[in-house]
Amino acid sequence: MNLQLIRSKADFIGTLNPKAWDAVHPHTPFGFSNAHVELMVADVVKHVSATLADKTLSKKAAELSKQMAGQASSAMSASWEPGDDICPPWPWPWPGPWPWVVVTGPHPDPWKAITSAEQIELAHVLVHLSGLTTSADFNTALKSLATSIAKGAASQLGDDFERCGTVPRKPFPRR
Repeated sequence: MNLQLIRSKADFIGTLNPKAWDAVHPHTPFGFSNAHVELMVADVVKHVSATLADKTLSKKAAELSKQMAGQASSAMSASWEPGDDICPPWPWPWPGPWPWVVVTGPHPDPWKAITSAEQIELAHVLVHLSGLTTSADFNTALKSLATSIAKGAASQLGDDFERCGTVPRKPFPRR
C-alpha cells in the first residue's frame, strides 16, 4: 500500500489551489475551478478505495469517486467557454517540477506494515478530502465513509500493534 502517494495527492490539491485548502502551502498564481478540485478529490478517493481492506467499503468508496468525477466532469463541460485553457499558462519562470534527488537500489524498510493503522490513516485522508469538496453531500459521504473505516479498523488496532513484527535495527559496524 502506498500511503505516501495518497497523502501527497491530497496535499497536491491544496498546493495547486490554496482557496481549496487554505494555509496548507504558500499561495500560487495557478487558477483552478471548483470542478478541477472536485475531479482531483475524486481521483484521490479512487486511490483510497483500491487500498481499503474492507471490500464493501472499497466498493462504496469507488462508487462515490465515480459519482464525484461524473459531477465534476459535468460541471467542467457546462462551464466551458471558447478559448478557455484546460491548463492555464504558468508565468515565467516555470515553477516546476524541479529535479528530485533519486536514490536507486533497494531501500531497507525495517518497519512492518500495521494494516489497521494504515486503514485509520486512509480514513484520516478522507476526512481531509471532505473539507476540499464544495458539495455538502460529498462532504457528508466522505466523513461517513471515513467513520466506517475507522470503526472497522479500531477493533483490530491494539492486536495489530502487538503483532507488528518490527525488530530492533542492527548496530552500526565498528571500525
